[in-house]
Amino acid sequence: MLSICMKTKSKKKISLTTIPDKPKIVLFTSITIWAILIIAYIFCLPSPLFNNPYSTVVLDKNDLLIGVKIADDGQWRFPETTEVSDKFEKCILTFEDKRFYYHPGFDPISIGRAIRQNIISGEIVSGGSTITMQTVRLSRKGKSRNFYEKLVELILATRLELQFSKKEILCIYASHAPFGGNIVGIEAAAWRYFGRDPNQLSWAENAMLAVLPNSPSMIHTAKNRDLLKQKRNKLLKDLQLLGYLSETELELALEEPIPDHPQPYPMHAYHLTERAANECSNDEFVKTTIDLNLQKRANEIVFQFNKRYSQNEINNIACLILEVETGNIKVYIGNADISSDNPEKAVDMITANRSTGSILKPFLYAAMLSSGEILPKTILKDIPTKMGSFSPENFNREFDGAVPADEALARSLNIPFVYLLKEYGIMRFQYILKSLQLNTINKSSEHYGLSLILGGAESSLWDICSAYASMARSLKHFTISNSRYLTGDYHKAKYTFANDSKETSREKETSFLSAASIWLSFEAMTSVNRPGQERMWRKFTSRQKVAWKTGTSFGFKDAWSIAITPDYVVGIWVGNASGEGRAGITGLNVAAPVLFEILNILPDYTRWFEQPFDDMVQAEICSRSGQIAGPDCPEKDTLWIPTCGVNSEMCEYHKTIHLDQTGNYRVNSDCYPIDQMISQSWFVLPPIMEAYYKQRNPWYLSLPPYLESCSDHNMQSTNVMELIYPSQLSRVHIPIELTGDTLPAVFKLAHRDENAKIYWYIDTKYIGQTQDYHEMPIKLTSGDYTLNIMDNKGNKISKRFIVVDRD
Repeated sequence: MLSICMKTKSKKKISLTTIPDKPKIVLFTSITIWAILIIAYIFCLPSPLFNNPYSTVVLDKNDLLIGVKIADDGQWRFPETTEVSDKFEKCILTFEDKRFYYHPGFDPISIGRAIRQNIISGEIVSGGSTITMQTVRLSRKGKSRNFYEKLVELILATRLELQFSKKEILCIYASHAPFGGNIVGIEAAAWRYFGRDPNQLSWAENAMLAVLPNSPSMIHTAKNRDLLKQKRNKLLKDLQLLGYLSETELELALEEPIPDHPQPYPMHAYHLTERAANECSNDEFVKTTIDLNLQKRANEIVFQFNKRYSQNEINNIACLILEVETGNIKVYIGNADISSDNPEKAVDMITANRSTGSILKPFLYAAMLSSGEILPKTILKDIPTKMGSFSPENFNREFDGAVPADEALARSLNIPFVYLLKEYGIMRFQYILKSLQLNTINKSSEHYGLSLILGGAESSLWDICSAYASMARSLKHFTISNSRYLTGDYHKAKYTFANDSKETSREKETSFLSAASIWLSFEAMTSVNRPGQERMWRKFTSRQKVAWKTGTSFGFKDAWSIAITPDYVVGIWVGNASGEGRAGITGLNVAAPVLFEILNILPDYTRWFEQPFDDMVQAEICSRSGQIAGPDCPEKDTLWIPTCGVNSEMCEYHKTIHLDQTGNYRVNSDCYPIDQMISQSWFVLPPIMEAYYKQRNPWYLSLPPYLESCSDHNMQSTNVMELIYPSQLSRVHIPIELTGDTLPAVFKLAHRDENAKIYWYIDTKYIGQTQDYHEMPIKLTSGDYTLNIMDNKGNKISKRFIVVDRD
């Protein structure tokens, strides 16, 4: 049993139960009061001590300031500092609290002196507050300054001393002290008044900042400047008397002027600062991966181009540079010339979703190489095309008939890639895009259709650059990881070090994009024609190899240009944030020039991407078709192709034909002696492809006609003519003029025989004939029809179709 015992003179013990009731109550009351006071003292200090909003302060990789966003309460208040410079510490303690390191939170000597001064003056002229007490007062903002509040500050100051070290208290004070106007804290003040980090300030500059918190509303750089300078100089002299400054240092410090006006904070990356304010905690400095020197140089380039382009009402440019190995952002320019009055400048075009134009084509090219469905030199269709209401065209509105796949990518031809996407499948391609983390392309395949490859979807410069960097990273790691892929290679770019993964990527044997397909894609992209003929382009081309791609959205609203090197990915977007199109907004004309200027400021890489030999094989390729060489291919090239490409189609365009002794006519065994036939391999394209292909390839020879005695044999089975428009006859839309009158639908045909005559019929009605150039305008009303076409040798085409009014 617990009891309290008291000893008397007779050494008799008296039990607590023997204490009279009234003293017992007094004792318990005293204990309770003291317990409450102790508990209250323990918990009297608010946590956190300051609950103020902070400015978003963004630093580069070397802790250099690149941008600041004002706090929500309208104050320039940087996050709490973790250290105070030695000069500022000596200045503030000499001016405010000489015995800071020796008192328990309050200084009896200072308080006594303050009381004496106040009595003599008859008013409060000195408070006797220590740095610790001032810190408490700052945390209890808005409290009146009287004896009761001073007592509360004193008590809280002693509690603050128990919880924090002296250095910590000094840092808290320096972070929350007022420095005039809406400037709070030593960090904010140093940059605002002197444009430098606090650690780089001189004695005079630190002395000025030390005297400001004493009366920031009465004395600052715009008010009572002479008095401010007097107080600063007095402090400097006191510092010299204490031995902190030499005579020479004092003379130089006294000569330094007071700054005229507060300076604007550096704003080298406005849109990144805004983004960090939304995505990062603002109670600490946001250290980014930005290279400030590179950011400044890129800013100047973008500014100059924006100044030029704005004369043509092209108002916005965005630039992103990221490191391939890590995905770290080195340059972030969300829009050019943020100081402009144009409200579009506030839009971050790095994160804005815009029509992709042709910028997705390399992904499809690499995907089809990975699956073995094409080879780099496989010829693709490039012919007039209409698929329902979708009528894709090349940018130059011309047709090659057939074009090698790598050349189609290098020239960014639209029609060949529409056919590639049709063959590959929209849903399969969407899987590739999802694996590349282009997550905004998330609608159904029916929604996008085949226009997906030509800008029918939207993505951001951030996501697109991330995807290309991931491809480059995967290729680099394949060659140094024993020909294996790493699971962590495909990820988004990042602008802070906070997201650095500490997990080791696992190796795997396969990837949705093979190393060979990526390498071949980049090789095709290195052959893209450089913009312009200026000397700078030739200089760059001879200095560094680079894979690059441009893109232009429908309506000339978005111009893209992306460049890939082993070390960096550079992305440029040019256009109007409002979505207004301009005739000059094309990837080649406005985005590529900016791209190559930016590339010129990047460090040179040491070596190009290594060829992934372990993922490639050498194979004999038909020189004409670009497919695996077949027995009928007369000319073959030995080329490196993806390993899976050995299973791709064998050449389908070379055929063995039989000629007569003159070599001018085709024959067969029914009409010509077998022993007199000449067998010859012939490169044969379908009629439409042939019609356009031979215009650009003079060496191409059409199939010779059949010998007259053989003309009826196999003629119907030979594909000698083919409809160009409509290519797939089902529905034909009637064009209507503004007046409401209907126009004729124009039917087009390709024929192997340049001298053939074509006879056109609708149902059984004769319409007319054509020769040389086979186009027939036919005026029709709504309904079902049959188009009958016959040439002068009896070859026929018959197709049914429906005519509908155009909405």
